[in-house]
Amino acid sequence: MGTKLPVAIVTGASRGIGNAIARSLAEQGYSLGLLARSEADLQAASLEIQRAHPEISVRARACDLASEAETIGAVEDLTGHLGPVSVLVNNAGEYVLGTSGMDSEQLRRLLEVNFVAACRLTQLVLPQMKSRENGYIINIASICGVEAYPDVGGYCASKFALVGYSDALDQELARYGIKVTAICPGWVATRMSNRSPVPSELRIQPEDIANTVRYLLSLSKGARIRQVVVHC
Repeated sequence: MGTKLPVAIVTGASRGIGNAIARSLAEQGYSLGLLARSEADLQAASLEIQRAHPEISVRARACDLASEAETIGAVEDLTGHLGPVSVLVNNAGEYVLGTSGMDSEQLRRLLEVNFVAACRLTQLVLPQMKSRENGYIINIASICGVEAYPDVGGYCASKFALVGYSDALDQELARYGIKVTAICPGWVATRMSNRSPVPSELRIQPEDIANTVRYLLSLSKGARIRQVVVHC
């Protein structure tokens, strides 16, 4: 039998940044566990990647990452079929306008999807990474995780939390040989950026973020980058 391929889990993988990262990881020889909310979009993305890369394994699971039970079940399914995870990309997120006027339920949902879900997924794959003393956790945050803006206070709070968590996590896990990086892009040319004041041709491309992930994974064991900010 051939050597088993490394495994990466990517959330929000059905389109945009997550899909670009998943396609790039497939090109690099990773088997993929793909998570997203839309069953139809996720299956279409999974089929496209599998057809382009028959040499890897691709398994997709639709779930709401705000649900602890669904997330646990999804990760157990993916790792049960693919094996232990080498790379986790926490990309799934929601963008909602509002600061002082945001109601508590909206804020709770935003924090669950943009922050708590990443923490939960991290905890689920960490035992595998620690046992092998190897792994990379990449959290797709936002420029709003390092700079605050008046009309998106709730969103900023969720991303600031993710960036701070990533920084602390990288320090904690260094002794296990596990790396953690938060990538903080400005406006990216995805469906979520339709309200952007930046012209579409000047926005960051999803492939730029995928190439950033590729670069991080290419670094030597001793090189640690806790935060990458991508402006446009």
